[in-house]
Amino acid sequence: MKTLTDKQTQFWEFIVEYIGDYSRFPSYAEMQEEFGYTSSNSIYQHLSALEKKNYLIKNGRGNYDIHPTKRSELNGFYPGIPIKGRIAAGGMHQAISENLGHLPVELHPEKSDHYFALIVDGESMIDADIRDGDYIIIDPREPNDGEIGAILFQGETTLKTIRKQSDGILLQPENPNYEPIRISPGEWEQVTVFGTFVGKAWKKGENWGLIFRSG
Repeated sequence: MKTLTDKQTQFWEFIVEYIGDYSRFPSYAEMQEEFGYTSSNSIYQHLSALEKKNYLIKNGRGNYDIHPTKRSELNGFYPGIPIKGRIAAGGMHQAISENLGHLPVELHPEKSDHYFALIVDGESMIDADIRDGDYIIIDPREPNDGEIGAILFQGETTLKTIRKQSDGILLQPENPNYEPIRISPGEWEQVTVFGTFVGKAWKKGENWGLIFRSG
């Protein structure tokens, strides 16, 4: 990260403080008033310098946002729910091992501070309203009977409804075009449980939200 001049530092600190107070980027007029500039050209020069040094990113003509790498400087910053990889909803595939950034949504502390997200690959869970490309929210606990679990078995991952039976575990798809996967009691010791499906993230325009599964 390139070093800021003293004036650029003052300008940057004002922007960060302003966003913290008002939850929006300051206008040109507000920045002019703060620094006593008579022309917006001086404001533009400072903003351009902060953009070149990766403190700001341009968001349309004349508009700026905080660069993703600098958002941690904002008061009350919450990066969102981490996206830990992709999960198969079809055949099984390789283990979850990616870091795909964060979903820009915030959970209330009393709900949870440990959920994570996965991206669904496949259509085996469509009758549970989980479709290819969906962002699903996982609570890292073992699923109860009838809940949907994200698991690792024999080096491969899958998302299925967990059916606990006397002769083992059935990984049940929610699509009649797919076959269930049967795991014997002895094989269950080889299973790693990533967690339980508890909801989905949705996007409308530029906004993200969460829908939690009831029950």
